Amino acid sequence: MKQVSITLILLVCSLAAAADTLKGVVQNSTTNKPSVGDDVTLKKIGKGMEDVAKTKTNAKGEFSFNVPAAQQPYIVWVQHQGVTYTQAGLPGGTPVAVRVFDASANIKEISILDHAMALQTSEDGATLNGEEFYTVGNQSTPPRTLTGQHTFEFYLPEGASIAESSVQTGKTQLKAAVIPTGEKNKFAFVFPIRPGQTQFHILYTVPYSGKLEIDPRSDLPTETLMVAAPDSIKFAASDSSIYQAKTNPQFKSVNFFIAKNLTPKQKVSFAISGKGEMPREPEQAAAPGAGGRRGEPTGPGGGMGVPNERPDPLHSGQWLFLGVLSLFLAAGGVFVYTSNQNAAVAGPAVPQDRSTLLMEAMKEEVFQLESDRLQGKINPQDYQTAKSALDKTLQRAVQRQSKST
Repeated sequence: MKQVSITLILLVCSLAAAADTLKGVVQNSTTNKPSVGDDVTLKKIGKGMEDVAKTKTNAKGEFSFNVPAAQQPYIVWVQHQGVTYTQAGLPGGTPVAVRVFDASANIKEISILDHAMALQTSEDGATLNGEEFYTVGNQSTPPRTLTGQHTFEFYLPEGASIAESSVQTGKTQLKAAVIPTGEKNKFAFVFPIRPGQTQFHILYTVPYSGKLEIDPRSDLPTETLMVAAPDSIKFAASDSSIYQAKTNPQFKSVNFFIAKNLTPKQKVSFAISGKGEMPREPEQAAAPGAGGRRGEPTGPGGGMGVPNERPDPLHSGQWLFLGVLSLFLAAGGVFVYTSNQNAAVAGPAVPQDRSTLLMEAMKEEVFQLESDRLQGKINPQDYQTAKSALDKTLQRAVQRQSKST
């Protein structure tokens, strides 16, 4: 009997050791108060994204889950006023802190900080290939998340066919749908614009006959508009006083046309003629100081780690404009840096190492992958390939993090 009791005690102790508590708190950064009654779902990265448990935040904004201990992080999903906010956490580790914002369909403090366009033609000159980046700032006071049917609207050349579209928030890039608005040549993203900065990316093609009128107007004020094109393509602005022609010694065969402090009423249209492709290999394009806004640090990934540690969320493996790739990556690096700085309005930042940052990025990509699978947007073979790559990258990040602790 005594031996049986000892066995039961050991069994209970082993079961207790195998479980731990993942705690967290949700702070409403619009009201600076705990967020009460938000739905919280705990998900596990395994064979897909698996729901582990669900709860709601209490009167103090707190939540907790008793779950098996794990080396890989769980993902906490918090639903607040129809917008999902996510954070990674480990059982028994530091409590997870999730910041949320009240949602609003009407925020006036939205502007375009940077609009970068790159244009080139196909080899035969029959198609114009375009790539555009919009860095959108949400400086709402108090901070709120913009929601609605069309959160960000933009114009494309007539006849444009969108090949890819994505959104980047902080360190993470996700596929994002673009829909027509009903107005000619006007499209929209349906993606919540959180306080700070959000970067929108579009790849498209347009039938080209050797000349094309382009009007990159916006309903929002734009701090900087940059158009890049091979020097074999002629650029003629409808208002020559708006654009300034610039060159960069790192891109000897590329011209840049820059306009500053634009209002929605200004005429920013221009015509291009001729044909040409961007250079395949930029000259010293990766050198420090290649580009960026406001003199901030530049470089691929914005400090996430070496490029081969960063997953490619679009899985395209190709960029249309290899000649100016490093310039846009530099701009993206600045975007990551400045968006992290702006995020400080919501609360104190917690220092994180590269492995932690990588896992935070991957949680969003796993979410997007699972969402695409459930909606039938990805076939089983592509899903398995992408999932396998994510699992391997996550395992490396976990191993590095374990060695550093």
